[in-house]
Amino acid sequence: MFFDFDSVEYYSLNKSKDEEVNDNNRKGIKDSILNNILYSEFPEKLNNGVFYKKINSDGFSKSELSQEDVEYLKNDVFVEKFSLKMFEMSKACAPEYRDILVFKKENEISGIAKICLSCGHFYFVSSKKKD
Repeated sequence: MFFDFDSVEYYSLNKSKDEEVNDNNRKGIKDSILNNILYSEFPEKLNNGVFYKKINSDGFSKSELSQEDVEYLKNDVFVEKFSLKMFEMSKACAPEYRDILVFKKENEISGIAKICLSCGHFYFVSSKKKD
């Protein structure tokens, strides 16, 4: 498994915040932390307090996945690398990571998956990753 987890929090960028980000980017106004979350491989490590503070702000919706969904992710999605090849097949854009999964084991963060559902790009940070 990519992550050792028993619960998952799902964060999604609110539509109004998405529109605000797009408008601000067109005007040249940048929120560097939010832009790093949405457009780059950030955070590099799990213990980045700035990342968690930002995704727990009013710009993101947060929900806890059901145990059934957690089991599905555990058994069918985040098992082996080839299971994620379906996301990599057609990359039609630069990634915009509006959807974030935070994996926890015994209430401790064990991994992060940022996913661009438009093009299939993804970025992972795991406690299993060797530094």
